[in-house]
Amino acid sequence: MHLFFAYKLFWLNYAEFKGRSVRWEFWFVLLWHIAIFSILHGVTQLGSIFDLLGFDSHVGIIVVAVANGLLMGYELAIIVPLIALIVRRLHDMDVTGWVALVGLIPAIGEGLILLLMCAKSSPGPNKYDDEKTSIH
Repeated sequence: MHLFFAYKLFWLNYAEFKGRSVRWEFWFVLLWHIAIFSILHGVTQLGSIFDLLGFDSHVGIIVVAVANGLLMGYELAIIVPLIALIVRRLHDMDVTGWVALVGLIPAIGEGLILLLMCAKSSPGPNKYDDEKTSIH
C-alpha cells in the first residue's frame, strides 16, 4: 500500500516545499521513477530492434518519436515535485532545504543527495513540521 500511496502523495504535493517527508516516501517515489524511466527508455530503443528484425522503418521511427516525447515530457514533469520531495526529506532530518543545491555539483552531487536521503528522521517535532504535509 505504501508504494502506491507514496507516489500519489508525491504528485499531490507537486510544488509543496514546506513540511516533512519520511524516508519510505522518497525511496518509493524513486523506485516508481526508475521503473517508469526504464520502461520509456526501453521503448525508445525499439527503433533499432525493428531495424534488426526487418520491420518497416517508418513504424520504428514513429514508435521511437512517441516514446522520446513521452520520456521528455515525464522528465520535465517530475523536476519540480522531485526537488520539493528532496527539500521535504531534508526538512524531516531538520536540515535546511537549501542543502538540495548540493545535487547540482557535477558527478558527486547526486551521490551526496542519495546518501543524505538515507539518514534517519529527526526525532520528534522540528522547525519544519507542518500538520498538512507531515506523514509519520
